Amino acid sequence: MRTIYQSTDDFGHTLRALKMTPEGYTVPVYMGLVIQDREVLFRTRENSSREFVLQKIKEFVAGNAPSMNAQPA
Repeated sequence: MRTIYQSTDDFGHTLRALKMTPEGYTVPVYMGLVIQDREVLFRTRENSSREFVLQKIKEFVAGNAPSMNAQPA
């Protein structure tokens, strides 16, 4: 397993994509994670592609980003 993408957004989410190739398989499996304060908020595991997993991560963050109205004053 190796990290192929990692970033932190403005809200403190760590966005990470991992590539895994199980023993005996040639097709890799990609895992996408959204982590905040050491808690996994979202996880997806796909046989598709790195880009597909990154898109799923971005969709999750966009759909769950705190709005400006929800920010404490």
